[in-house]
Amino acid sequence: MFDIDGVIVRGKKVLPMAKEAFQKLVDSNGKFRVPTVFVTNAGNALCIEKANLLSEWLGLKISEDQVVMAHSPLKMFHQYHDKHVLVSGQGPIVEIAKNLGFKNVITMDQFRNIFPVLDAVDNTHRISVPCTLGDYFPRIEAVVLFGEPVRWETALQLLVDLLMTNGHPNKAPSQDNHPHIPLLACNMDLQWMAEACMPR
Repeated sequence: MFDIDGVIVRGKKVLPMAKEAFQKLVDSNGKFRVPTVFVTNAGNALCIEKANLLSEWLGLKISEDQVVMAHSPLKMFHQYHDKHVLVSGQGPIVEIAKNLGFKNVITMDQFRNIFPVLDAVDNTHRISVPCTLGDYFPRIEAVVLFGEPVRWETALQLLVDLLMTNGHPNKAPSQDNHPHIPLLACNMDLQWMAEACMPR
């Protein structure tokens, strides 16, 4: 088992000696001598995309089945796959969610467009006329955080609204909102290293 970030690459730069070290783990046909898995806390890509990058970086054939990403365990969360789920993060999050088994997802941007008045922070993206779909909007039954949002302040406000209203953003919060809707966070890192010389 090999961690990808910080062991094979730092950001998008392959670390020195990584390629050479992995050549020692394969036979003359490029097949791994022992079962090998690559893990990452990243949640902004499909496993196949990460496998293709690893193949390119290491000069070896890495399959999708050899990659475990932060969101990979969500394949086992069958109880949420048919629910109306808000997904947040970067990259192809709808495709990632569907690949994991989620059937009814909405992104933070789609949600904000239906309820523009809830975003009190980002006026540049606010639609001037509220969407009439808000009156018929089905309850959000869970939230999945694949990784960091692009606009933290907007995402945080909308997530708090959903938690306080138990997934009914068109209703005022009640005093009794416990337990709130499930919040599934794939990556709990508060600090990590990338290309910068300081942790992010």
